Formats: sequence, structure tokens, C-alpha cells
Amino acid sequence: MKKRYIYSSILAVISFIILYLVLDFGLLLSLPIVILIYVGGIFLYKEKDIRKYDPNAMLHYCYLISKIDNYTNLIKDKDINKNIKDISTKSEKIVVMLEQKPDKVTQVYDAFDFYLPKTIQILDLYISLTEKETKTKDEEKFMNEINDTLDYIESVIVKLLENMNYTKMMDIKASIEMFKSSNKNINEKIVEKGSDENV
Repeated sequence: MKKRYIYSSILAVISFIILYLVLDFGLLLSLPIVILIYVGGIFLYKEKDIRKYDPNAMLHYCYLISKIDNYTNLIKDKDINKNIKDISTKSEKIVVMLEQKPDKVTQVYDAFDFYLPKTIQILDLYISLTEKETKTKDEEKFMNEINDTLDYIESVIVKLLENMNYTKMMDIKASIEMFKSSNKNINEKIVEKGSDENV
């Protein structure tokens, strides 16, 4: 659960105690106020969920990615192996970009925290099911849909990579524009100074 929701819940509970039990506002009056306080708290504590570059998180992600990549040695299906390779390769590219310490990493961290362990769970389950002689209908369905599931996870990773590349491109473009602007100002001052000396 995100920190802002936890903090907002605490704030709402404290507000309810004060309004309903201490100030005796009544239930019908206290509840709408508490709901407004909770919603306001979500916006107030929004920055609590903004994550910064974390070297320990990088090590953890590298471990998870290498673990995912290792499944290519355990699974014989070529299509599944291709999906595994694509997920691990693109995730590695994201980690390399994260090591450059960009500002906007919250979305990437949240996605990695969910999808990398989930990929490992899916592949573990797949391996255990391949070893079973008889499978239930749900297990057969899971086996048949694993490629679609891995395709979806890969699409999420690809989207993250595209967003990071776009952000990086925009940052470079902004830097170039700033440099051009400052260069233009310097050139104008040099021209002004030259014309003053000629006078």
C-alpha cells in the first residue's frame, strides 16, 4: 500500500476521533468531513510516494532480472524462452538508464516491484505444472495462456523503456535549447562590446 494512503487513513481516523468523540459533531456530520480530510490527505501526502534513485533497489532488480533470464535454461519452449529473453533484456536496459539517476523513477520502481517478482512466480508455476502428469482445466488454461501473459508483461516493460527514452530525449533537447539560448546571449554581448569599442 502506498504511503500517502496510509498517512491519509491515519489523518482521517484522528479527525474522526476528534470530531465525533471529542467535539461531539454527530455521525452524519463527522463522516463527510472525514471523507474530505482523507481525500485531501491523498493529495497532501502525494510526495511521500515519489521515489528517488536507490542503489539497493538496483541490486535487487539486477538479481531478479538475472533470475528471470536463468529460466531460459530450465524451460524448453522456444516461444516462452523468447518472451523471457525479451523481458530480461529490456529490463536490463531500464536498469542501465536508472543508474544514470533520472528524477522520474517512481513509475519504473512500482512496475519493477510488481512485474519482476510476478514473472518469477508465473515461470515457477509453469515449471511445476510441466512436471505434473495430470492437470486440472484451470492449470491447462494457465499453460495455454502463459505466452499471452508474458507478452503483456513485456509490453509493460517496453512502455516503460519508451517513456524513459522519451524523457531522456526531452531532457537533452531542453539542455540544447538552454545552451543555444545562453550562447546567443553571450554572442550578443560580444557584439555589443565590440560596437562600443569601435565608437
